Amino acid sequence: MLTEPGKLQREAVKRRKDYLELSVLKALVPEYLESEWQIDRDLKINTRLRKPCGHDERLENKVWYLCYLLGYPEISSGRNFQVKIQRKGAEPLNKQIDVLAKDDETVVVTECKSSANITRRTLQKDIEEFASLQKPIAEAIRNHYGRDFKPKIIWLFVTNNIIWSGPDRSRAAGSSINIVTEKELRYYLQIADHLRSAARFQFLAEFLSGQKIPELENVTVPAVKGKLGGKTFYSFVSTPRQMLKIAFVNHRALNDPSGAPSYQRLGKPNATC
Repeated sequence: MLTEPGKLQREAVKRRKDYLELSVLKALVPEYLESEWQIDRDLKINTRLRKPCGHDERLENKVWYLCYLLGYPEISSGRNFQVKIQRKGAEPLNKQIDVLAKDDETVVVTECKSSANITRRTLQKDIEEFASLQKPIAEAIRNHYGRDFKPKIIWLFVTNNIIWSGPDRSRAAGSSINIVTEKELRYYLQIADHLRSAARFQFLAEFLSGQKIPELENVTVPAVKGKLGGKTFYSFVSTPRQMLKIAFVNHRALNDPSGAPSYQRLGKPNATC
């Protein structure tokens, strides 16, 4: 896991790009040109090369960069990040996780699937495998960070150019796996780029709706009760830090059916700290 701000920032610089970069000796350039690398810039001694990332790598990079923009202080490193898990009656094995992010209260575990072109395909096998590993992965996380760490784990299945079937959506919902398509991913990247770490609470509110928040268990505020249009309301004053943990702002860009037709424009970063 990357935890140092400097290392996270360097990784973010690479992840936000849709291409790979490499600097090699001029004598080695012809060899790389045969492997889809292209010349980006001739330097005095070396030559800088680049080549486009594959569609699957671009998707993983976007998810990783989203976690970075959301301000997660710990994010998995590289594309081969693995967690050692133990299943009953089986030998320990290393399970690759595309993106894993952690803060003091939550852990995001992500599985990414991408297609070069828009296609319909069954994800039954992938969903069932992901679901079967939820408990072992959760146990591995708690073993690593200590038994006192009891996070809310958000299971994400992120796809690109894949049309989900009704049965696959039902399978995912039955295992508490949240579906994020390229459309929702663009939305989260937009608000994260705009609000930065404050957007994490909007992100969490989407996937942890209705769940208790331990940090607010003993928080009380004075309120004035009233009625407006036959509806009961409470007027109170609270801090942004408290409100961010319980509020969800429906945006037109998200097109949330439960929130339509009302929506709110994106907030200002300096007003959401």
